[in-house]
Amino acid sequence: MGAIKWLRLVLVILLTALVPAILGYLLVGIQGMIVMLFLVLIADWLIYWYGDRLLMRWYRVRLVTESDYPYLYAVLRKLSSSAGIPLPKLALAPVGTPNLFSTGKGSGSATIVLTYGLLRVLDPDEIEGVLAHEVAHILNGDTLIQTVVSVITGFVLSVAYALGRLFSFVSRKEKGDDPNSGFLVRILAPIAGGLLYIGLSPSREYLADEHGARISGKPLALASALLKLDKAISFRPMKGGNLATSGLFIVNPFRGSLAEMVSTHPPTDERAERLLKIAEEMGVYT
Repeated sequence: MGAIKWLRLVLVILLTALVPAILGYLLVGIQGMIVMLFLVLIADWLIYWYGDRLLMRWYRVRLVTESDYPYLYAVLRKLSSSAGIPLPKLALAPVGTPNLFSTGKGSGSATIVLTYGLLRVLDPDEIEGVLAHEVAHILNGDTLIQTVVSVITGFVLSVAYALGRLFSFVSRKEKGDDPNSGFLVRILAPIAGGLLYIGLSPSREYLADEHGARISGKPLALASALLKLDKAISFRPMKGGNLATSGLFIVNPFRGSLAEMVSTHPPTDERAERLLKIAEEMGVYT
């Protein structure tokens, strides 16, 4: 399973390098192709080392300390100890849509990011359940691959966002317009969705659900949290975020036809049903 994940990542990198390489060859020839491949290699190296920082800047994330949120850190310390990984950092994103994701290069540098909306929507057991899900992602080695694939694909859509902002400025449109409704985004979203589908298997969410349920011992709380988040997002989907980051979150925070194109999550009700079966296997009924 681990080898397949890395093969998926390599395939995404190769596919994203293909267009610049062809463009360089058409413009300059072999030398142009080599230069473009070299630039892509540098970009991928930077994404490997700084992709998590880029993601946190995209969502204006603020790291929080144990003195800020002692309860969250106490829960996370217990879960991390149970999973046998170093204690991740905790951070908050000023986003009303309830959700969370994990990022980092590995278990020793992982950060779990929660939105303010999540803290308002979920109860303590459900928060423990979703934190356990993210701890499972870290334990399973998913965070680096999710980060790199999301940032690489995110840059594809960033071109559309940048041009959309320029168009809004020139035409003096309202700044509050959803950037994901732009014409260029609609063109590039299927490409981004294809890259995400190649790089991020839906099975990783099933595994994180199962491992998270066993780490916390609260599969029903995780099932309840997933259903609650999915319903809350249907009323208040995320606006302004990069569609290509949807695979990072525990539940796709976006809604609409474009969100479906970039979704790499299994259906939430199927995930909840699996967790109910896991609860029965574990003998957990509350």
